[in-house]
Amino acid sequence: MSLAVNRPMSAAQWAMLLALSVLWGGSFFFTGVALSALPPLTLVVLRVGIAALILNLVLPLAGLDRPRGRAVWGAFVSMGLLNNVVPFLLMVWGQT
Repeated sequence: MSLAVNRPMSAAQWAMLLALSVLWGGSFFFTGVALSALPPLTLVVLRVGIAALILNLVLPLAGLDRPRGRAVWGAFVSMGLLNNVVPFLLMVWGQT
């Protein structure tokens, strides 16, 4: 059994932590701004839809093909709803 070693974070690790906090916090800030003009469900559909569009554009660049089976797409849809749409909708709804 190995013991955990406590050592101070490097400057690069602090920079990554700062960047992550700005991105994560910025998401909540811009969601709050967007909620003044859009209803929660519209905002979530736009957020998830734009992300799906970008991922579909990146697939050919990565040399990958889209899956073709119905079972695979059913799994994608159910996982997308449970892991993205529902949590984002609840977070955005909570911000209202």
